[in-house]
Amino acid sequence: MNECKKAVTKTVTGIAAMFGIYWVWLCFIKNSITLPDALETVIGLISLYGIGFSVFFMITKKLPNSSYEKGKVSAKTVLLCFLLQFTALTVLTIIVNISSAVSGNEKVPEINALSPYSLFMLILFNPIIEEIVFRKIFADKLLKYGEGIYMLVSSFCFALVHGVSLGIPQILYTFILGMIWSYLTAKTGDIRLSAVMHSLSNLMGSVMIQLLAGISMMLAGMYSMLMIFMGIAGFVLFIVNKKKISIDGKSRIFSKENIKEIFSAKAVWLYICITAVFIVIRHIYL
Repeated sequence: MNECKKAVTKTVTGIAAMFGIYWVWLCFIKNSITLPDALETVIGLISLYGIGFSVFFMITKKLPNSSYEKGKVSAKTVLLCFLLQFTALTVLTIIVNISSAVSGNEKVPEINALSPYSLFMLILFNPIIEEIVFRKIFADKLLKYGEGIYMLVSSFCFALVHGVSLGIPQILYTFILGMIWSYLTAKTGDIRLSAVMHSLSNLMGSVMIQLLAGISMMLAGMYSMLMIFMGIAGFVLFIVNKKKISIDGKSRIFSKENIKEIFSAKAVWLYICITAVFIVIRHIYL
C-alpha cells in the first residue's frame, strides 16, 4: 500500500469510527431510554466530540502531518466562493423539488423555532469544529499528496456524514460546500476563511430563512428567490472563470487519477456501506 492510500485509509477509517459511535447513540441507545432533552444533547456531544473524536485521533495520530505554506486568495475568488454556496443551495432546492415531483409527496419545509443554543451551534460551534475536523485535520494528513486528493476526501467524508443527519438530498449539497471550503483551506493554508464561509452559509441558508418565515412567508419567499439569483450568478461566474481555477497547478477540479486513488481504498467503501446502513435506519425505520 502506497503512502497516499495508507493516509486516505486511516483518515477515512477514523472519521467512520468517530461518527459511527455517534450514530449508534443516535439510532439505538437514544431511542431506548428516556432522558431530559438537555442531557440527551450533552451525551450526544460527548459521544461525537469526546469518545468519537478520541478514536479518530488514535487512528490517525501516527500519520505524519503535512507542512504547507500560508497563502492568499483574491477578493474575486472569495466572492466567487461566497456565491457558489448559493449555487449549492439552488442545486439542493432542485433535487428536493424533483424528488417531491417523482414521489408525489410535496414536502413543506420545516420551520423550527430558533433558540440561543441552535443559533450558537449553527453560527459558531459547528462551523469551527467541523472546519477543524474536515478541513484542518484532513489537510494535515492529506494535503501533501495533492490538493485534489485532499479536497475530494475531505468533501466526500463531509457530505456522507450529512446524509445521515439531514437526508440523502443533502449529500450533493454538502459535497459542493465541502469542495468550496477545502479549496479555500488548500489555497490559504488556514481554516479561518473557510470557517467564516461555513458560518455565513448556515446563517444565510438556514437561520435567515427561518427568521423571515416567522415574520412573513412572503418575505421568506422573496429571500429564497434572491438566494437562487445569487446561486445562478455564482454558477455563471464559475463557468466563465473555470480555466482560472487551478488545482495541483492544473486548470481542473480533480483528475481521474485522484478518483482512482481514493476509491481503490477499501476503507472508503466500508465508510460508504456504514453510512448507507445508518441513512436507512435513521430515515426509513426511525
